[in-house]
Amino acid sequence: MTGPVGEPPLDALPPEAPATVEDVRASRRWTWVALAWAIAASAIAVIALIQNSDDNSGNNTQTTQTTQSVSPSDLQDFQQQTNDRLDAFSQRLNDTAAQADVDKLDKRLAQVEDDASQAKSAASKQSNSITQLQSDIKDLQQRVDDLESQQDQQTTP
Repeated sequence: MTGPVGEPPLDALPPEAPATVEDVRASRRWTWVALAWAIAASAIAVIALIQNSDDNSGNNTQTTQTTQSVSPSDLQDFQQQTNDRLDAFSQRLNDTAAQADVDKLDKRLAQVEDDASQAKSAASKQSNSITQLQSDIKDLQQRVDDLESQQDQQTTP
């Protein structure tokens, strides 16, 4: 399985790899396709029920009827519910982030990563400076101790 040109194969990506804009678009596209198929299948099922009801009403030799007929109001209610669901789904898709917003967020994230890297570098430099100062203080303390001991030796006859 290969990815776009210049990118690693899709099976080489780590499982926690974030979804790309193209992944979201493909998901959106396939969701619309699945929704269209679901609506088409529902419409075919309703038509089949209506035709089966017409066939049963034309055949009076059967004493028991195994299916219920669908009234036009039931069909209109079904269509209205389907339209409402489709409108709600379309609204949810329209509320998703635009490409420009995603680009801005990506730029801000890159800036924060750069700032964190610079802060880490500065902290490392400060740590080295503190270590050097501590070493210098120890050296000075040792010199002071040596001078004091020399002075004590010179003053005691």
